[in-house]
Amino acid sequence: MKKPVVYAVVIIALIVLFSGCSVLQTEKGDSEPKKIESIPFLKDQLYAVAYLGYNEIGELSFYIQEYLDSENIPIHYISKGEYYLVIPRYSNMSLSLYKNDIQTMDSTLIFEEKECRPFIIQCNVSDIFPDATIRFAYNDETIEFSPYISLKDGTVVVGDRGINITK
Repeated sequence: MKKPVVYAVVIIALIVLFSGCSVLQTEKGDSEPKKIESIPFLKDQLYAVAYLGYNEIGELSFYIQEYLDSENIPIHYISKGEYYLVIPRYSNMSLSLYKNDIQTMDSTLIFEEKECRPFIIQCNVSDIFPDATIRFAYNDETIEFSPYISLKDGTVVVGDRGINITK
């Protein structure tokens, strides 16, 4: 009779001990900083943008290593043009992507996501007309922008609420 009680006590002690370890590991894993936190956002900036290249994606591995916790990045194709990596600051931002028509000047919704994650967009087949509009909603605020290369000085234009992290 004593042996089964001792075995039961040992088993219960082991279960408590190992469950405590897994709780500690989970808490430690949750407290590790995410790579996105290394982006030097200013107070009111809500997203980061990096130019990746025209008609091909270059330097993506640098941005994955520096700023992203996953290599699984969706790509949205608007037109055969420039590639941009867009990283929302907060995961609870919602995203809407629009395709702009140069003929009619209308915008058509092509993609929505309620809890946004980093993505790549290929757009701007023309230097004079941005054919994509990215809209983020966060709390009670909605902002939109169209990334493009400035014809004036060749810089990447990311809008008022974004940060350019192009290498």
